Amino acid sequence: MYFTYHHVIKADLAIEAIYPSWFIIYVGFGVITVTAGNFFPIIGQIFFWISLTCYAFLLPIIIHRVFFVKNMAHPTLPLITIVAAPGSLCLTGYLKNFAHPSIYLVVLLFILSQILYFIVLSMLPKLLKLRFYPSYAAFTFPLVISATALFYAVRYFDALGMTNEYLNVLKLIELTIATGMVVYVLMHYVFFLLKEHGKTNNYFPKEI
Repeated sequence: MYFTYHHVIKADLAIEAIYPSWFIIYVGFGVITVTAGNFFPIIGQIFFWISLTCYAFLLPIIIHRVFFVKNMAHPTLPLITIVAAPGSLCLTGYLKNFAHPSIYLVVLLFILSQILYFIVLSMLPKLLKLRFYPSYAAFTFPLVISATALFYAVRYFDALGMTNEYLNVLKLIELTIATGMVVYVLMHYVFFLLKEHGKTNNYFPKEI
């Protein structure tokens, strides 16, 4: 509510001020659905519909901002990866909190999330050429939740007798990519923090 009031309602909002990280504010609480199904499915169901509604509203705006308006500063470019996350998050939450999910909604979320995943994947070689920024963290969760959603989707399709060997191979590929990216980002953070720690140790304040 604070963010919405100060950055949307009160601010003179321009499209350039909108970033994929807005998904974290308005769809990010959908992570509740990932575990709620094990304890309070009704809570997961409520948050799923809220997340899905926010996602449907924000998606065309973010797509327009990222792929048509562009003009993003270098440190913010890794945030583009976040575009792949909300659809997969909604799909995971849907499959984990509803006993009888609609196959139409499952297929819609599955196709949409995978399309965005592969678009982001095609951009990764260029994005990874950027110098390290703390925003590199954005490379991790979207790829991990995409692989997670694919695992649950394959399990769902298998239960319906719609087993597809290509999807089984794809889920292993996405798992490998997600794991590799988490390790890659972790190593960059380690080197970055060690470098910053060295700078701190070499700092000697002037005498007053």
